[in-house]
Amino acid sequence: MATPTASPQVASTVGLKNVVIAPLTEDTDTSHTYGELQLVAGAIEATITPDNTDPDIQYADDIEFDVLYPDPELTFSTSMADVPLAIQEMIFGNQIDDNGVLVRTASDRPPYFAVGFKSEKSDGAFRYVWLYKVRAKPMTESYKTKEGKTITRQNGSVEWTAIKRTHDGRYQAVADEGQNGFDASKAATFLETVYEPAFTTEP
Repeated sequence: MATPTASPQVASTVGLKNVVIAPLTEDTDTSHTYGELQLVAGAIEATITPDNTDPDIQYADDIEFDVLYPDPELTFSTSMADVPLAIQEMIFGNQIDDNGVLVRTASDRPPYFAVGFKSEKSDGAFRYVWLYKVRAKPMTESYKTKEGKTITRQNGSVEWTAIKRTHDGRYQAVADEGQNGFDASKAATFLETVYEPAFTTEP
């Protein structure tokens, strides 16, 4: 009996920080471009949920004959201590006027962004994540009065739709520090620019 291949290192994720966004300024069949990175402080929770994972299965000859998979679409939810108005202006396509007031208009259209972050693991290393093309949905706002000595925190929450890039169909990149050749030096710069994959071309 063959000996199973050794399992990769296992460590649960226990943290979330260093959320960054970068505007996707161009995404065509031939190229894509991102703008300057913006740090978004105050991250509490991030959840990535696939929305359309069920394939279209064709049966023939009494077997599963062919399978078509839909384009990936994810819901990406972020809970924040607060979402500053300057960040809301960016991600929702709103506008801050000359008096520093955020104004929302019916014609506002949220632009596309890349979103990156890292999550500490129980062994002290980090998992790094980039989503390449996301757009924010209108934010639900809640406000609650103080009840004597009881104070309820009203955290900001933003829900995003993540889809594939038009240029190359890629939609997510994930790396675990210390695994698969992704060492500390690569981790140190992973969130400084939107990560672009590198594959060795077979001869």
